[in-house]
Amino acid sequence: MLLRGRTTNIGAFHEALNLAVVWQLPVVYVCENNLYMEYTPIGAVTAVANPAADRASAYGLEPIVVDGNDVDEVYETATRLVDRARQGGGPALVEAKTYRHGGHSRADPAKYRPDDEVKAWLARDPIPTYRDRLLASGVDTATIDRVEREALELGRPRDRGGEGRAVPRTGGARDRAVGRRGSAWRS
Repeated sequence: MLLRGRTTNIGAFHEALNLAVVWQLPVVYVCENNLYMEYTPIGAVTAVANPAADRASAYGLEPIVVDGNDVDEVYETATRLVDRARQGGGPALVEAKTYRHGGHSRADPAKYRPDDEVKAWLARDPIPTYRDRLLASGVDTATIDRVEREALELGRPRDRGGEGRAVPRTGGARDRAVGRRGSAWRS
């Protein structure tokens, strides 16, 4: 289940975590922390540095923070936690630190963000970073280009009765490109 950083200040977030732990539900919560609430830096309105992970231990959960821009770290963490949940290990909460380069809406052009902050995060953009990592590991450019096209296609909304985005399937293009079998995701 994907959450946003601002969600951690809402009562339903805490109720969901509490019940998931009490009932030992096989769920992995992922909180995408892009460092901003709607228009405000999270640090300006939240007393903890990691609004999801720093609260996890209050519910008996391990505080897990990952670099949300590191595809491999997110994949490995998700795979481990999904496998654990499927084996009856109960819920988990992951806080993925990333960045929202643009504004929250058309009314928020993000023009008030410090230039050095934006530049630092753009230098860590996961798409070119991962492309470079694949090239360095010996994956050819044609394969990478094909995987990028397939990933873009997977991200487009499909006609599923309004349910939204497509879900990567086991053994997808990314797994084939890096020589892995299987995936943490199911359709």
